[in-house]
Order: sequence, then C-alpha cells, then structure tokens
Amino acid sequence: MRLTVYTDYALRVMMYLAVKHKSGELSTIDDIVAAYKISRAHVAKIVYDLGVNGMIVTVRGRMGGIKLACAPEDISIGAIVRSTEKDFAVVECHDANALVDCAILPFCNLKSGFKRAIDAFLSELDQMTLAASIKSMSSAAGALGLAGVQPVKVALPKSRVKSADVAPAPKRRVAAPLKRAAKKTASK
Repeated sequence: MRLTVYTDYALRVMMYLAVKHKSGELSTIDDIVAAYKISRAHVAKIVYDLGVNGMIVTVRGRMGGIKLACAPEDISIGAIVRSTEKDFAVVECHDANALVDCAILPFCNLKSGFKRAIDAFLSELDQMTLAASIKSMSSAAGALGLAGVQPVKVALPKSRVKSADVAPAPKRRVAAPLKRAAKKTASK
C-alpha cells in the first residue's frame, strides 16, 4: 500500500507544528512552504482540511496562524492518515464503488486477507504518536530552519506566581479535536 502525496504533506505539516508546539508560537502556511519547499496551494488545502477535522487550530487575521489542537503526544499517526486517506482498497475489485468484471470474484478470498493487512497497518500507525514520529525535536527544528525555537516563558504578576514559570496558553474553542476523525473512521 502506498499513501498519497496529500497524506505525505499532511504528515509533514503536522510534524512541523509538533516541532513548534512547545514554543507556543503560531506558524503560517508560508513558514511551512519555505521549510519543505512544497506547493503553497497544496499546503493551504491541507491546513484547511486539518482545521476542519479538528487536528489543528487556525487563527485568522494579521497576527494569525496555525498550531496543533492538542499535544503531539496525544495525536496518533493513524488518526492523521485516516483523516487524509479516502480509500484503503488495495486492488480495484475490493473497492465498493468499482464495477469489476472478474470471473473469480465470487470465489476470491483475497479481500479478507487484504483487510487484515490494512487493519494491521493502521493499528501499527495508531501506536505511534506524532511526538514519537520525530527522533529529535532539536535536530528536526534545525533541519526545518527553526533552530531558535525555544519554549515561551512569560513572567506572571507576583499575585499569580506559582510553581510554574510558564503562562498557560489562552483557551480557544476547538470543536472536538480528534473526535471527528474518529467518527469518520468508524463510519467507514
């Protein structure tokens, strides 16, 4: 089985956002295009779809951008692949919408074998998180031109200072981040 270029680019976008996640900074489509040297139109469509699926948060406006909807440790590669791949039929005769003229189709047992193989493939991807997909965040940051990315540290007023020296990110409404992708997968 081969994943589409669309899924490949979606995984790259998510990995880019994972590298920047701890900094709290928003990224732009142009940042991602420059880092990977891929089509802006492709990245824009992927960002839109990932936003609709609740995997990323999009902020409009002059100071806007995108970031992960939740921590990279909470996003499985399987969820990303399921949200971007539309078809897991390995051969044409196993596609429910295809008109196939095969003499042996009524007696063929390959469908169940291929289904088990695809289930095993997706199960393995479900075990890997977005965070685990990157061997070294600092090395990846350097390769993406983000070597200076550091976690954000904000001084809190003395009345609010607790044990943490990092201010929590402002809460934004995200419509069920990964639930839509899970429902979409369950309905297939």
